[in-house]
Amino acid sequence: MGGLIDATYNELEQGERVDIGAILLLLSIFTTTTYAWTTFDDSRCLFASSVEANSQATSWLKASLDVADHAHRIAHLSVECVQGMIIMFYVLCSLEGVSSRARSLVAKSIAMGRELALHRIDYSPNGPSNEVKGPDTVKTEVSRRVWWYLTATDWMLAQFSVPQEGTYTIHPNHMAVRKPRNVDDDELIDGREAPDHAPEEPTCVSYFLQRIRLAEVCHSLLDRSPFILLSPETLDYRQVLEVDARFKQFISEMPSFFSLDDSSLKNLALDDPRCAPNITVQRYTLNLLLHRQLCKLHLPYLARGAVETPFVYSREMCLKSARIIISVEHQLRRENLAYVSFRQRMNMVLRSVFIATIALVLNACLGGDEDSATASGEEVADAWRILEEARHQSPVASKLLELSVQVLKKHRGNHPALDAVKSHSSGRGRPQGGSPPMTPDSGHRDDGTNGMLPPQANPESETAYLEQQWQALQGRMDLDAIDWDRLFWGLDAPFI
Repeated sequence: MGGLIDATYNELEQGERVDIGAILLLLSIFTTTTYAWTTFDDSRCLFASSVEANSQATSWLKASLDVADHAHRIAHLSVECVQGMIIMFYVLCSLEGVSSRARSLVAKSIAMGRELALHRIDYSPNGPSNEVKGPDTVKTEVSRRVWWYLTATDWMLAQFSVPQEGTYTIHPNHMAVRKPRNVDDDELIDGREAPDHAPEEPTCVSYFLQRIRLAEVCHSLLDRSPFILLSPETLDYRQVLEVDARFKQFISEMPSFFSLDDSSLKNLALDDPRCAPNITVQRYTLNLLLHRQLCKLHLPYLARGAVETPFVYSREMCLKSARIIISVEHQLRRENLAYVSFRQRMNMVLRSVFIATIALVLNACLGGDEDSATASGEEVADAWRILEEARHQSPVASKLLELSVQVLKKHRGNHPALDAVKSHSSGRGRPQGGSPPMTPDSGHRDDGTNGMLPPQANPESETAYLEQQWQALQGRMDLDAIDWDRLFWGLDAPFI
């Protein structure tokens, strides 16, 4: 990276044509850095405060998008340009969800990747694909990572309720690219064959390799039924159980250091690689992703599982995954990591918490169970507090919070969770510069967006407000494909 920066400034000083790909990569790094900057980073004295850094994120993002458009117009091709667009995709997803603008970056990245022949890095015309050996070991391995990131993203985007739902553009039979090696970056040296460690040996790409595995599971399920993950409520229930089994198998085959049930991790020395901060973050992130999938898969059957014996398993698994998501969030909060300070800016984290919250709220609407935390409302209130704390970091959090509060208020207006959260809010007061504390009656309020997104006008009624917020989330939070009438089967009215 230092060489890239030096080369760029040398070109500027000498009046030479600047590498567009390098510029885009640097701008995208500036974007994600300012977006994710926290009080942990203030000691570097690069910005006056984390607030100032965060406020610059949209300016850097606009500059990045402008350069990406320019690169497209002049038909520029480079791996660095693809990398820059991938980073921009991450930031846009955190700001907007899986919006059309974010999806277009993936499409452009895939198209540019094909023009660069990234899809056939290891192609051999004389036989099956074999690893290409040459002096550019680092570039080749980075290119593999880039292509497989795009491939995994393409396959996983097929789950979202967006126009290309149930479809993907990269076919595994139309590419010849080996999986990235399980190797740390500092082990990649040009001219030398890079090692490939066993999966049980943690590296900087351990999570990435598991993400590829998960994408392959999604891909195989999509090939069987394009909408199997998008609308599980439309499937034969036996297929739902089959999908459940595939995810359970995935969990059982994960490296042990990614397992939440591996008690041996607590006994490891602090300098053990399996306890490294990056592995800790990867462990929590992967489990959030997995249990979000399981919770969503069984969510349409949660209500029926309360009254129909054949669906009891789905009710139990949905609530189990929902509780694991909330538990993971609490475990992560106890870690002394910089990631903890900005995790709630990540759309993936909020989606997971919201899915879990909806499951817990629905269970409360149905009368819950005999568990003391459920009966007292503390379980639901706990999930709401997570969303409340996140609303100052993400404009999406306030919308998700209000939706779930209003659902419970509508169906169980006397539920203890509503009193618990009202007491919690009144004790905190209104944070300076943010939204007022949430209450069961907070149908109208301003959104504290931290300068990230423009505020929306307040609608005239609570119903209009909820409709507006739900429409704002469509295609982004991957929940609008659920048949809410069926989901709330047995209640007086549908979700909205």
